[in-house]
Amino acid sequence: MSDAEDFATLFAREAARPTLEVGQIVKGRVIQIAAESVFVDVGGKGEAWIERAELTDEEGRLRVAVGDEVEATVVSTGDEVRLSHKLRQGAQARQALAVAAQTGIPVEGKVAAVIKGGYEVTVGGLRGFCPFSQMDLRRVEAPDEYVGRVLEFRVATYADNGRNLVLSRRRLLEERAAEAAEETRKKIVPGAVLAGTVTSLADFGAFVDLGGLQGLVPLSELSHSRVTRPADRLRVGEAVTVKVLRIDHEKGRISLSLKALEGDPWAAVPGQLRERQVVRGRAVRATEFGVFVELLPGVDGLLHNTEIPRSRQGALREAAAGSAEVAVLIVNIDGDKHRIALALAPEGAAPGQQMESRVAVGAVLAGTVERLESFGVFVRLGPGQTGLIPLAELGTARGADLRKTFPVGAEIKVLVLAIEEGGRRIRLSHAKALAQEEQAETQAYLRGTTKQGDGFRLTLGERMKQVPRRQP
Repeated sequence: MSDAEDFATLFAREAARPTLEVGQIVKGRVIQIAAESVFVDVGGKGEAWIERAELTDEEGRLRVAVGDEVEATVVSTGDEVRLSHKLRQGAQARQALAVAAQTGIPVEGKVAAVIKGGYEVTVGGLRGFCPFSQMDLRRVEAPDEYVGRVLEFRVATYADNGRNLVLSRRRLLEERAAEAAEETRKKIVPGAVLAGTVTSLADFGAFVDLGGLQGLVPLSELSHSRVTRPADRLRVGEAVTVKVLRIDHEKGRISLSLKALEGDPWAAVPGQLRERQVVRGRAVRATEFGVFVELLPGVDGLLHNTEIPRSRQGALREAAAGSAEVAVLIVNIDGDKHRIALALAPEGAAPGQQMESRVAVGAVLAGTVERLESFGVFVRLGPGQTGLIPLAELGTARGADLRKTFPVGAEIKVLVLAIEEGGRRIRLSHAKALAQEEQAETQAYLRGTTKQGDGFRLTLGERMKQVPRRQP
């Protein structure tokens, strides 16, 4: 083959080589590293170079080595091909910004000041403008927090040789969020535990960014403790760990929970709460049947209306509206059903004090008539302790007017017949209490009479000793 043929072959081969265009994204392999440049083989398209500074970390250390693959954008062609990850300040800033406007290559800019409608940003020695709406994905609450920071932007408008330069950081963030969302979708499944960042707060919950995708932590899922406002628990920008509860693909909704990662609050009950213990809690909710009191985070007890004197019901409802503290007595703990029955603590009782119960089978007690029903009379024996006297145990004649015999608020003596269901049901008898009282009085009377008779006989004997014996 002649020299002419060789030249023709090489020329044809060169002519057939694909040409590169400005803005084109290419992949290549590092073939040489120089003091200022890194040379990249872009395959059949020839060689290109990229500034070494673009491939170093914050401490100036090179992030690539010979043989590593890199991806970059073509920013100039001709005698040599130049690549770039992003455009920096330089002598050809205007040309570079024009290219960035066409290709979408990110540019670095320093936020200089807050001005009307947005920010003044310095890019490559030129002044640019970034509107408030284009600075971030979320609403800018504190504009000054960006001033002085070096950030990346997309060039939205480049005109008049750089005198009209409009930037957008939001576009760049949206693109990166979309890329991250693809990876995040693979991780989001019910039950998954993920890291996220609080992006906004609403009355109904908190929105959390999971990495390009947002989920909602409803108010009820913020904590086992009752939370009335998300702002009392979280702040925007805070890093959190959440559990995925549900995914609605049709509506694009992701339900999250912080509460699910706190553990079961009732696990702490056996070690901290006891029946008949006086504790201070926070009145959190008033209902038609009573007031709920938070005793531990996530553990509520019910102060039933029957345990609240009418004179105090209004005050306790106000306490619940203001989450005020109240002193209560724990009447019963049902760990299986997660229920705790409460009563108002006796006056003068100290928190932590253990109140011993006087109620025991066979005991005769004084109680107060609480209410009358067709099947009997309810008697209050003490805080959280109300028993029932069935009709058959009242000791009254059939057809008697119970309202006159047992008026509400009257004191009455009863005998405890039985205590059932852990103290929640107490059966009483007024008739047996009276009978036992009469029997006790009768025995006391008889003992007194016997003592008096013994005393009389003793006195007579003593007198007989004193009578002189007749001499024979």
